[in-house]
Amino acid sequence: MLHRVFVDSDVLAARTPYEWLALLRHQTGSFQLHSSAGVVTDSVRLWSRRQPTRRAASRRRLELLATSLDEMIGSVGADIDLDDAVEPHRAAADAATGGAHVLVSSHPHGIAAEDPPPFDVYSPDEFLCLLDDTAGADVRHVTSEQHARARRTREGRPEPITEALTTAGCPAFAERVGVHLHALSR
Repeated sequence: MLHRVFVDSDVLAARTPYEWLALLRHQTGSFQLHSSAGVVTDSVRLWSRRQPTRRAASRRRLELLATSLDEMIGSVGADIDLDDAVEPHRAAADAATGGAHVLVSSHPHGIAAEDPPPFDVYSPDEFLCLLDDTAGADVRHVTSEQHARARRTREGRPEPITEALTTAGCPAFAERVGVHLHALSR
């Protein structure tokens, strides 16, 4: 049985953790990524606020997210007001409605502190480490791919993927990726 992993808006809005989730989902085949139309819309709002010069690309961002998920509960309207407030507790309610086994959120302790949810709650860092525990060879494979296509800095040097993960709030997973990089360099 594939695990249904519901992804919160703060994770969808952050490129690095979501990219690793999507790549590892594809590589392992052991879980599916799900979200809801409301959470995806909130993620586009968060993303457009972090990158105000790219607000015009918000519709494209929404389409990319919708196609990268295995399932989106509900549908997104034609018009999105990027200035609307983001609903902080939407993910927990939608994950329960959607039959999730896992919720990945950058604020897992606030969600888990409420009435015990019917699913496990992890931060992206915790969930990525769990994937490394259970599918280390797959994480090493994705690490190799990510290293080969590392983003370039303004100076033209590749940005270390461990640095990108640490900056994105995944320091424990960054350490594990560093171990994989070291093993790959031998």
